[in-house]
Amino acid sequence: MKKVPWSISTTVRNPERLRDFLRVLKQLEGSDFKSENQVQYQVLLIKERLYRPTKIPSTYSSLIDDFAKEIPLDIARKIFDFQHYEDSPMRGRQSVNPLNKLGFSIAKDTTGAIKITSLGNLFMSPESDIGYIFFKSLLKFQFPNPWSDDFTDKKGFNIRPFIAVLHLLNKVKKLTMEEFSIFCPTLIHFEDIDKYSKYILKLWSLKSKIEKDKFIKKFLKKFYDTKNLTRIQIDNLFDYGDNAMRYFRLTRYFRVTKQPLGRLESAWNN
Repeated sequence: MKKVPWSISTTVRNPERLRDFLRVLKQLEGSDFKSENQVQYQVLLIKERLYRPTKIPSTYSSLIDDFAKEIPLDIARKIFDFQHYEDSPMRGRQSVNPLNKLGFSIAKDTTGAIKITSLGNLFMSPESDIGYIFFKSLLKFQFPNPWSDDFTDKKGFNIRPFIAVLHLLNKVKKLTMEEFSIFCPTLIHFEDIDKYSKYILKLWSLKSKIEKDKFIKKFLKKFYDTKNLTRIQIDNLFDYGDNAMRYFRLTRYFRVTKQPLGRLESAWNN
């Protein structure tokens, strides 16, 4: 069975921006999230300057760059339509996906009316503690997840990533960001925590960089069930690892410190 690493979301790089995405979704609360409202959500994100498409009509380029001016809804729709997306509603589904996965909203075409959850409403409150919000969210964050078609039980997923990584770090105490990106997104089943801690200790016991690189490549080939690793497979791990750490750090249970030789380490704040 071919495996894939887990990820929280690469749609929104900065987790704190999710609050603004949620405030925009609040405008549609109570209505359905079928195709037209999926498009409408993305149009509203353009209107609120939370999403900038790659192609901007020359007629509106000065408006887009002038943050002192509001973007009218009809202009935002024209900018959206100008992209000529093959699957226009998918853009809205992608943008709402991290809000659903993290428990801030319920917005799917099969679940009835759009709803902002109690945690989502708390997140939007000016007095909310963002560390507490993401701690509560990530404690429940798990795969399989009803909001994810990628990380299913059929693909071997049985994990609460935040809790599993805490357990892993409790065993090994610290990881470089490179090690975090290699071993954490590929940890897709809780029963493998002990095994992964042994992989990490084995890696640390190796003396030369050549030995370490060979060990990592062997580990990743086994995970991906392939004889030849692709650049995308490797890049995705570092992309997912960096993104996950952005979310994990907000809980204040993780820190990333700069070491004397420029080495980044992630550690559990115990």
